[in-house]
Amino acid sequence: MIIYGFDCETAGLSPLHNDLISVQYADEHGDLTLFAIWEYDTEADLLVDFLTDWQSIRRKRDADGALFVGYNHLKFDAPFVLIKALTTEGVLDRLNWNLDDCWKHLYRWPMYLDLVHLFGSDFISMRAVREALLGSEGPFESKQIPVYYESERYDLIEQYIRDEMRALREIYHALQDELFFEELMAFRHRAGHTRSLS
Repeated sequence: MIIYGFDCETAGLSPLHNDLISVQYADEHGDLTLFAIWEYDTEADLLVDFLTDWQSIRRKRDADGALFVGYNHLKFDAPFVLIKALTTEGVLDRLNWNLDDCWKHLYRWPMYLDLVHLFGSDFISMRAVREALLGSEGPFESKQIPVYYESERYDLIEQYIRDEMRALREIYHALQDELFFEELMAFRHRAGHTRSLS
């Protein structure tokens, strides 16, 4: 099973100072699961709901768990949610988790494939990759999300999220047609990893 995303939208780049606006993912059929702050009383409520749902997804690599395909989610989204879960009062208590549980559920157990790492150490934006592979940058930019949030244009945030999840799925499928992806799969097989990444 492939899960696209484990993506979050935020009011800024610091989990210590900026609000979490949403956390979301989509399945391989494009069905979106969205936890949006405007549907909750507090950020803690959003996090508890998301993490309760997250626990229900088979995540362990050694138990045929889901492959989580995302874009820059290892450097930004996963750490942002992890730090929010650790620092938002009451979240771990309500989940009956300790610090190690949080680490395992969000970082250690899931099998993440971060597409940004396939392009080398220089960060290439998803918009640029989307343009190169799909011929479209998309109608929104992520820097618009805090503006939409402040003006309570939640409909536009949701449109952005749906578009981004669809584009992520399309990018991943397009990458599988690239020669380097085929070579990566052949190398994985030679190194003893028989699990497909598609």
